[in-house]
Amino acid sequence: MSRKTTAALIAALGINFALAGGALMLANLNKPTEFDMDAMFDSAPVDLKEVAGKPVDLAEGDLVVPLKAAQLGGNTRITFSCAKLIPSGRDVHEGTWDQISGAVLYQPENQKLIAVEATFDTRSLRTDTQALTTTVTAKEKWFDIDNHPTARFSADTIQSNNAASSSSTHDLIGTFTLNGITKPITIPAKLSFSGQSLVIDAEFTILRSDYDVDKRESSLAGSVGGIVSEVEDEVVLTVRVTASPDPNIVIAELAQQVELQQQQLRVAGIERQQFKGLARQIELLQEEISRLNAAPRPQTADPSGLPAVFTDYADGNDGPYPFDMVLVPGDSEEGIAPFYMASHEVTWGMFRKWMYSTDLENEGVPAAEIAKLIEEGLRPSPLYAEPFELIQVEDPDNPAIAMSMLTAKSYCRWLSEITGRTYRLPTIDEWRHAMKLGGGLPSDLDAYAWYEENLETDFLGKPLTGRVGSKKPNKLGLYDLFGNACEWVTGTGVDRVVVGGHYFLPKDRFSADWQAVEDIELWNEKHPQLPKGRFWISDFHFTGIRLICEPASVAANPPKEQPAD
Repeated sequence: MSRKTTAALIAALGINFALAGGALMLANLNKPTEFDMDAMFDSAPVDLKEVAGKPVDLAEGDLVVPLKAAQLGGNTRITFSCAKLIPSGRDVHEGTWDQISGAVLYQPENQKLIAVEATFDTRSLRTDTQALTTTVTAKEKWFDIDNHPTARFSADTIQSNNAASSSSTHDLIGTFTLNGITKPITIPAKLSFSGQSLVIDAEFTILRSDYDVDKRESSLAGSVGGIVSEVEDEVVLTVRVTASPDPNIVIAELAQQVELQQQQLRVAGIERQQFKGLARQIELLQEEISRLNAAPRPQTADPSGLPAVFTDYADGNDGPYPFDMVLVPGDSEEGIAPFYMASHEVTWGMFRKWMYSTDLENEGVPAAEIAKLIEEGLRPSPLYAEPFELIQVEDPDNPAIAMSMLTAKSYCRWLSEITGRTYRLPTIDEWRHAMKLGGGLPSDLDAYAWYEENLETDFLGKPLTGRVGSKKPNKLGLYDLFGNACEWVTGTGVDRVVVGGHYFLPKDRFSADWQAVEDIELWNEKHPQLPKGRFWISDFHFTGIRLICEPASVAANPPKEQPAD
């Protein structure tokens, strides 16, 4: 496969993947509209003597039409669009509000808009992803809901404009209030009169900084792809109001919207079926590219001259971190060559310095170059929350967990570079071969494994992983093959699988063939990053690494008794 063909295929699949994701976001935002004539105008009462905060003397022929959210069967839809800058460009999201009230005052005979006032409940906000909705309303609290639960636009001065664009005919001049802050605003709008009906289409931009949205809690946005993303100050709001004394006019427009939404949802449903398939195609293609570009893996036919155990070293925060590799005999009938397997899972002491890229920082590597490595998947982004809130990062002898397979493979590549020996993840056949040679599933599991019933907790009752090597080893000298962290494996037909059980698994669930297949959505359901990061797992955060080393690389580059300075 040529590099050009490879690039083209990845690009095509990537575009389809993005389209599928976009359709799902659209489906989440555009819930099917539900409406009936009886509920059409049951909005909050409108004071006919006051609109837009000022007294209004109604003249003969004036119409006052109350406002209600279209998604609840009403005549008004207010949506917003905001974005943040990430390594790959702009990440754009949309949202709306489900609770809207207010009124439009106009003279249909003179085709004149007199005033308009729209109030929306900030607590009713809904976006194209549930995670963003939670972030904006609950986690980062962009709106001061407790003290100012509503936002309001009021305009009592309507002027014709001379805009060259046909999308705007008038300026709506008034005020906009959000988070208790009121500022003057002029909104270009297109007014379309037809008989007794008026349609208002408007689009305008507000600045988050003008209304203290950028000062609410931690609304600077989190890390995406290893780079702290920057939320843009501009937020674009779009308004469409269909004002009419005849509910059938509104119903007709809503019916058109429903049909459009149904079409969009049908498309989204089709693409949802393709979503995981496309993702898997991309992954398989990338694995095939790696296989074609990689040098043939060296094999050692006779490991008799190699040590039964050797000690290697990872670059840790507190200096070289030693770990033992145990030689596991092969099985020619099963087609398994001899291999070295780590006596314990990769620990935070082995992992932390690489994880934070402090080794590169100490060497003076510019931040931009580190960011590029993160974007290319060669270094992980920072954890999605404070480490102490999730896992025992500060304890060097606890297993490193919550990592994706991308992170696990990237770490193996880095370790191979610094040691000069070839490290990788075990295949599922190798892992089970070592498990069986070591005695299989222990009858006395408590003596060999950390699991739900015997795990330790901190003073708050939060479950803790066990320190590696604190239970008995199996017959090969391998610790924690069951329990503690479940371990990533590879192999033909293996689709992102972890084996061995984990510290939060009940004792009666353990078996020699236990495995879990990654569910991207379920395992990262509460992942706070937007988009969700590639490097860490938020919900099924029991995943870790068991290292394999190729005997041929040990023969070619024997480990020293002490690491090089």
